[in-house]
Amino acid sequence: MERNIEHTSKFILCVLLTQLGKTFTAISKIIAEIRQDSGLGRSIHIIFTMNTLLNNAQFAKRLETIENTYGKGSICVFSSKYEGKYSHVRSRLELQGLCLTADTCPRVVVMCSNSQRYDDGVEFIKMINANQTPIMRCFAYYDELHQYINESLRIQIEDIDKLDIVKGITALTASPDKIWKDSGFWSNIRLIQLDDLADSNYVGSKDMIFNCNDTFFADPYIRPRKFDFDELDRQTVGYVEQVLKMHPDILADNTRSFIPAHIRRTSHNAVRNLVFEIKPNAVVIVINGFEKTLQYKDCGNTKTIPLVSEEEGEVCETISCLVGQHNLHTRPIVITGLLCVGMGQTLSHRSLGSFTSAIFGHMDLTNDEIYQLFGRITGRMKDWDKYVQTQVYCPTAIMNRCIVMEECAKNMAREHNGDIVSQKHYREPMSEMGDMAHCAIDNIRLQKKTPGVKKPCDDHLWDLTESEFDNLDDANRLLGDSGCNRKLKFKRNENGFILSSTSKTIALLSYNEVKRELTSWKKKSGFDLKKTSVRAGRMIISYRDTADISTPVYIVRIIKKI
Repeated sequence: MERNIEHTSKFILCVLLTQLGKTFTAISKIIAEIRQDSGLGRSIHIIFTMNTLLNNAQFAKRLETIENTYGKGSICVFSSKYEGKYSHVRSRLELQGLCLTADTCPRVVVMCSNSQRYDDGVEFIKMINANQTPIMRCFAYYDELHQYINESLRIQIEDIDKLDIVKGITALTASPDKIWKDSGFWSNIRLIQLDDLADSNYVGSKDMIFNCNDTFFADPYIRPRKFDFDELDRQTVGYVEQVLKMHPDILADNTRSFIPAHIRRTSHNAVRNLVFEIKPNAVVIVINGFEKTLQYKDCGNTKTIPLVSEEEGEVCETISCLVGQHNLHTRPIVITGLLCVGMGQTLSHRSLGSFTSAIFGHMDLTNDEIYQLFGRITGRMKDWDKYVQTQVYCPTAIMNRCIVMEECAKNMAREHNGDIVSQKHYREPMSEMGDMAHCAIDNIRLQKKTPGVKKPCDDHLWDLTESEFDNLDDANRLLGDSGCNRKLKFKRNENGFILSSTSKTIALLSYNEVKRELTSWKKKSGFDLKKTSVRAGRMIISYRDTADISTPVYIVRIIKKI
């Protein structure tokens, strides 16, 4: 039976090296399906992009060819905020209204990857499956699925996989390790068939010049305790400072450096201040959830320019334009940040050239995270006039992890193109790369197992709803409407931040860390249930930026017995 599920599943996985063209592959697939609409029936393509406005805009920008070919309204952005040129809806009802007639029905719908939009997408697909509309075929695409995969999303994907109207589900990632499970639907997954993969122009790990420095971190390295952002900032910024003092030419004129910090904005500011202290004529670009600016000094005055362009475009294009407009080409240019630059975002541009240097001191990151971060300096650029090999400064362990993870991704396309594969197939290079592979193997984060008799899992007896809100009133309204107690009392730290917990210890929680932890939770995790319980609700308060009190995210988890 399991082999039958593997072959009949509509779910396929596209694994390519970072910056090698996953978005292009997805768009080519979309265009190929739209061209078959006259014979097979009208199709709609729902794309869940990374949960940042920058990546949403980047993916939408690359869909221009469909809008130009099939007319205005072919692309629709489903978002609470949008000021671009495409059609825009704010609610599922608005989207359903557009889809009542073929003339107004979009061909592609772009939305962010978060629990609310996942719910909207699933309910929309169920609606068109159950009702008569111009749409005969539906395709779903999940960008960087490894970042968002959790039990709730797995169930949603399995559910839409069963719907007649759904003809294909495609996941895109360069680091798929977390997507597989030991059994069932997710144990064996078919890879997309890539017929003409060209990588001769690709710049990867073998094209970098690594300068390994192992004097900063203790050996063996011990990761800071959970949510110890002060220590993470100290480590990351401290490593950057050591490297810049040892190699001041990194910030020489006519250079372009990628120097990511850590999660908190304080570390982004620290890197910017450090760069200006060492090289006052530098240009520093900070990209995070609340600041996207280019900053430089002119006649002793600091000038700050928002990364905004007159036309909707990608951030690399905006940077290139601003550098040209303000005649900054000859100055050292530095890009920093983390979450908004750590995955999915293209930062290099032909007019500026490849990065001349990069500094990675992020020993705490998972294999997936550090490879994705390293991926910002890779891509198709060997034919650029201003291409140079990038000098990469990092500990040996980080170099090894990036090389191994790149080989794992490369192995998928090279050895298993179009095949049904398991996690074992993906990790094959780890068993063939000797001591280098141990840096990655030792960094695989295993879930802790509780010793003793294992209690039978009854998750199938419960329904889980997980939602996110940016204000407390809406979060409490959901709890109250679901028959659960509202959250009215909070503990705060000395700076006014709300303290919360995912376990028994309260702390200032990072949204990114909490979401990462929740991917391993079962439906009943985190609830103190009695035998007679039929429902329960819980609110976890985290911050997108633990240095900015205006960035809370209220995560509400509600379970009800079926």
